[in-house]
Amino acid sequence: MPKPGEVIDKSNYKKYAHLFPEEFLPGFEDGMGGFWKPFVIKVIETKPYGLPDAFVALSEKNRGKFTIDKDGFIAGGFDYIGLPFPGLTKDDKDFGTKFMYNFNYRYMWDDAGGGGGAHDCEKRKGEPIANVDFQGSMISFINRLFETPKPKYDNPVGLQGAQTLIYTYPPGWKNMGMLQYTYLDPKRHNEIYLYLPTMRRVVRGDAGQSSTPIQGTTQSFDDFNGGFNGKVFEFTFKLLGERKVLGSADTPWRIPLCKRLQAEGGGALPFSGDNFSVRDVYIIEVKSKDPKYPQSNKILYIDKDTLSIYYAMAWDRAGKFWKTWFTFYAPEKLANGDVLARQYGQFGIDVQVGYATSFVLEGNLNGNGFKYADFMPSILGKKGR
Repeated sequence: MPKPGEVIDKSNYKKYAHLFPEEFLPGFEDGMGGFWKPFVIKVIETKPYGLPDAFVALSEKNRGKFTIDKDGFIAGGFDYIGLPFPGLTKDDKDFGTKFMYNFNYRYMWDDAGGGGGAHDCEKRKGEPIANVDFQGSMISFINRLFETPKPKYDNPVGLQGAQTLIYTYPPGWKNMGMLQYTYLDPKRHNEIYLYLPTMRRVVRGDAGQSSTPIQGTTQSFDDFNGGFNGKVFEFTFKLLGERKVLGSADTPWRIPLCKRLQAEGGGALPFSGDNFSVRDVYIIEVKSKDPKYPQSNKILYIDKDTLSIYYAMAWDRAGKFWKTWFTFYAPEKLANGDVLARQYGQFGIDVQVGYATSFVLEGNLNGNGFKYADFMPSILGKKGR
């Protein structure tokens, strides 16, 4: 294990190769093909932290109550509050599926975004850096710890959560908007709505668009949250193992440098190698039950304690390596003093087309006062106009 203060770079990364996925290692040599500068990782002491204490207390009432049925659904009357499977151990015959349900229902926020946004630096092989800016807003209707109503916000259409992305840059994309609905009913597909400024109208996207990359990024909606944002019952999950990795669980990085890099004439995408620490993860293999799904399988490296995905890799339907993502987190103190592992950035590369993005999230965590009415499809048109 590296000691706190040690620096890992091209000169010594092979000594610590066991602490990274194999697909991440080319970053130390050439920045994943020249998209980033060769990675330099600075190691800090591991700080133990997990899920917020208040959320753990909510979860305890579910201990031992629920099972997984033959179709991959939670059986037993789960009310969508807390983790459905607290105390889960890896010897459980349904460990993979139960663990991913815990991941799906972990505490992330009551609401997020507000005055902040989402910023994306993108780069195609052989081209300079381009910049894409969004205005992002998110709301959770379950597992609410601070904002009223809590712990559950009943809404007319039965949503688990919703998020909007409104493009603000470049000028040609300005005011184009996206809205995603995630439903509590596990059998109901997520919905996507689009506002197209050229048409001045909101249209509904088909369900398949959740696996289609969002314009200006390598990520689809299914790839958010560090690498997996799909419906759990639509996939199968297998525990491949457990190991220690170096993950960015305490990143100091906040504001992207895309516009400054553009002003300097392009170059490498921004990357923060500061404050990596040794984390214990489960390695989960994900496969879609739909043979037409664009990814044949995906591998996730998920923190055992915080349920944060540090690394994710995906292969296309032909079994050829396609994409990889690495995600950055930092502990953020909540209003009651509990600590949350908050996601701040997700960087990815499509190795087949030679396209990479650095996606960074900003804005307030909780306290935004968002309501269901702020996430209706008609809002896209109002914001766009």
